[in-house]
Amino acid sequence: LIFTALFAFFTYACIIADPESSTIAGFFMKDLPSLLFQQLERIIGKKGVATVEKWTDRSLQLVYLVVVLGSWSIIFTYGYEAIQKSNYISNNHQYAGYAVFAACMSSWHYACHTSPGSVTSRTIALYDHYPYDSILYYNKQCPTLNIRKVARSKYDRFSKQHVPRFDHFCGWLNQAVGELNYRWFLLFLMVHVGMCYYGTWAMGTVLYGEVVDKNLLNATFFNAVTGTEVNADYIIVFHYMMMRYFQICGVLLLMTVMSVMLSIFLGFHLYITARNMTTNEYFKWKAVRRWHKKMKQKYEETEKEGRFGRTNTEESSSRDGSSFSEQVSDVDVGCTGPASAVKPSKQKAVDNDCFDPGPMPKNIYDKGIIANFSEVLNPLSYRTEAILRYKSSLRDAKETSNDVRSGAGEEITLKPKTI
Repeated sequence: LIFTALFAFFTYACIIADPESSTIAGFFMKDLPSLLFQQLERIIGKKGVATVEKWTDRSLQLVYLVVVLGSWSIIFTYGYEAIQKSNYISNNHQYAGYAVFAACMSSWHYACHTSPGSVTSRTIALYDHYPYDSILYYNKQCPTLNIRKVARSKYDRFSKQHVPRFDHFCGWLNQAVGELNYRWFLLFLMVHVGMCYYGTWAMGTVLYGEVVDKNLLNATFFNAVTGTEVNADYIIVFHYMMMRYFQICGVLLLMTVMSVMLSIFLGFHLYITARNMTTNEYFKWKAVRRWHKKMKQKYEETEKEGRFGRTNTEESSSRDGSSFSEQVSDVDVGCTGPASAVKPSKQKAVDNDCFDPGPMPKNIYDKGIIANFSEVLNPLSYRTEAILRYKSSLRDAKETSNDVRSGAGEEITLKPKTI
């Protein structure tokens, strides 16, 4: 129970909760690390802290390796021995376990080391697939790299690159998830969900066989503290199994909890994939829906009071653009969503005005479930159209460069000699 409570607390404080709004998460994710780095700087200096920061950037990867490799070590050491003695599970599951372990580590390796793609002045044509929807995306410059921001892209400050079809930055992979590696991220999730369910069933079957073979539910236990005999119940049998098979029970509890959590996380990503959204876009659309609902209610209240606000058409012409807040704030996005609340970038201007926002806009990138999944499994930048567009842009750039050099040469030739 203590282990479960500590694990639940760690999950909430370090993964689920928003450090901007939660005092607990803010302390563990911002205040405590800042305090520790200040103390470290006094002891080892700035260069030493810089080295430590490089390792802390990979802290979640190290946690992943400790948890996964530690759990598999327990299974290989204690679980396989229990499988050999059990009459309720085949010994063939020992070989299946090695295959699952290999799939687990391979999927993690591919997800960590496959690039999400990088939009630069040279590669921009390769990733320029999508039109601007004038709601979440506009034709504008990236202030960091000073290149045009193609639709659905975002500059990721952790990986320091402009990522096409940006989804989120995953600390467990120490990698941004984007157009080229999102399919490997989904595979990583699927493999780990399958691994956790399989491990839960296998270890649960082994322990169940132990309870049945020893008839523990009908046994009598001796209480060493009180010196009395106690008839068995589920709680007593649970305590006995935890004492007798602590390592296996610990791994079983961990895999049970992770099965539920990873299933929810995988379900979320399958849902947004079916709708052709990214994690980044999902939370921005939530902000747009909140704004639309608020503005619609405000406009209706104004009409009831006899004070008519402007229509959506009038607002569009007066603002020379969309009636919506033109864009939502661009914040860091992690596995559980944005690092801070996503709000319309022109919230104050909207609150001081009242107009009919019109119907809720639709996601123009949603082409249907089959086409949406196909776009993830076979990224658009790998397709012939994108490759031809990219090669054409390279040829145009080369011709432009040659023209510039030729023009410079002509200027030198035509320049009169001076004595």
